[in-house]
Amino acid sequence: MKCSYCGNELNEQDLACPFCGKAVGQEEAAEGMAEGSNAAQISVPAGSYGEAGNVSGSTAPEAPKKKSAGKTAAIAIAAAAVIGIGAFAAVKLMEKDPKEVVIAAFENIYTEDQVNPMEELFGVSGFGEFTQETSQQVRTEIVLDSCSDEMVNQVAGGGIRTEVKYDMENQKGTLDLGILFNQMDLVTMNFYYGDETVMAAIPELSGKVFTLDVSDGLVERIENSPTLGPIMASSGMDMKALAEFYQEYMEWIKKKVEDGTASDPYGIREVWKRYQEGSQAQENFKAALTVEKAEKGTFLMDGKEVKCKGYQVHISKDSMIDFLDTSADFFLQDEQLKENFLENLRMSLRMIEITNGEASEALGGLSAEERLEENYDEVRKSVEEAIDELDSVLNDVEMLVHVDSKGRLASVVGTTVLDTEDESTEVTFTMSLQGGSYLTQNAQLEVELTQDDETVAVKVLKQGTYDGKNLTGDMDIELSGDVDGKEESYGLMLSGTYSSEDGDFNLEAEVRAEEEKVFALSAMGAVSELEKGSVLHMDLDEIRIDVPESEATMTYEDLYIIFSGEYDLRPLEDEIEEPEGEKMDVLAATESDWQRVAMEAYMGIMDIASQLQTVIQ
Repeated sequence: MKCSYCGNELNEQDLACPFCGKAVGQEEAAEGMAEGSNAAQISVPAGSYGEAGNVSGSTAPEAPKKKSAGKTAAIAIAAAAVIGIGAFAAVKLMEKDPKEVVIAAFENIYTEDQVNPMEELFGVSGFGEFTQETSQQVRTEIVLDSCSDEMVNQVAGGGIRTEVKYDMENQKGTLDLGILFNQMDLVTMNFYYGDETVMAAIPELSGKVFTLDVSDGLVERIENSPTLGPIMASSGMDMKALAEFYQEYMEWIKKKVEDGTASDPYGIREVWKRYQEGSQAQENFKAALTVEKAEKGTFLMDGKEVKCKGYQVHISKDSMIDFLDTSADFFLQDEQLKENFLENLRMSLRMIEITNGEASEALGGLSAEERLEENYDEVRKSVEEAIDELDSVLNDVEMLVHVDSKGRLASVVGTTVLDTEDESTEVTFTMSLQGGSYLTQNAQLEVELTQDDETVAVKVLKQGTYDGKNLTGDMDIELSGDVDGKEESYGLMLSGTYSSEDGDFNLEAEVRAEEEKVFALSAMGAVSELEKGSVLHMDLDEIRIDVPESEATMTYEDLYIIFSGEYDLRPLEDEIEEPEGEKMDVLAATESDWQRVAMEAYMGIMDIASQLQTVIQ
């Protein structure tokens, strides 16, 4: 027979299960009572009950004993202990290695998704692409308003104006340059390029538009020129080679503009990417770090005091030297970088060869490839010498690093020693990143060098705010030292504010010496039109330069000069037009043609001089 509760085997005489304590027959009796419409009765033989109502001739089954309160509490405590130990073990398993925490904190000082006020307010990356890929026009004007010097002040209202227009699709462009006097054009110069023709004009000096056809046949036109031909022939210059080089050079530049490498001809950005992805220098350096937990600390982050975990970091001198060696080898062995340098060197040599004779003379009889390899050998030797010098000077670096709960770097305090042949220099540095709209918006940096009793310190303080509409930024750099018992200090302050609501901006720069302001530059105005990445118009209400009276600069009176102006950048709206006037082919012009131009220019200069004299008087 089996127990209906736990399934263990029972003996026939068992009234209760010795395993689970349940009375035998309880479940069957309960089921029988539930099946009938009336409560079922258990029949027993007559005379089986005594007067007291007990079953005669047998002992009633004993009820199972209840667990004691003490035993229940012990089980609960044991269960809680097991859960606690499991949770603690899980936390420990999930906890990041200290080295990983520190490395991640340094790597994430700047992140791709961090707030970028200049990008959000102006779309600066869009402007960068716009200037390289879109037809555009740019206008700048700067005018002198006043000056503390009376002689200079007489030409107030004078200035300069430039306007550039470029049609990228049709490869046409113009440059207009104006010299202003009394806020009017005094002299203008107009330049044009399009349809393989270059034009230039100075209307105030001559009615001629000087033209140069640079299409096929340029060499023959130069050789046949009545004025330029004899000059070029006597110079010994190979005009055919020069024309071929010109065509080759223009194609080279055009290709670089099309593939986006014109602004980076040596491919520095690409080689940096390859370095980050393929060099083992950084990984080896990380592996060599020694990181241990240290005491926690409290630091100011995002305007609040926050608790940060501490880590003691040890950087060995050997790991730093290995990092420099491995990095230098990567750049010096990068084949694409060498090819880019070789390509630019070849272009330079072609020009030397055409204009000054044999290019091999400039290379000491070597080919471009041989000269490049020689340059690389010289660079490699210089780098090795520099690293050897550092190897003899550097020592291990100790740092105390604190990281907040978000994994952001909050503080770094480090020390090391630089050994030279004669003496040692103690180096201490501290960096505090206090966050804001991004981690480095508010930060402090200090480096102090101590040698014997002399100390030199560099301090940088950076502060700023940004709420999506208003941007402020201040940076103060101070260099101070106690040398030969004399305190010296120099400083540079940069400050700026901008409000996107009304476009107002204010920029300031100041240079100090011995706590005295020796130079100041400020600009104030408004961004009156803005389309992120494509249109920018700034009204420059005041650009002021101040040189205060100071012994440091031997200036004995306050000097100032004030300008105003405007800047405008936008997609091309106007037509690209040739300069107005009578065209004159500079290659076909004769000597008498140039003499007439010279006389015309002389009369124009005299007219301009008379205008200036009248206004000044």
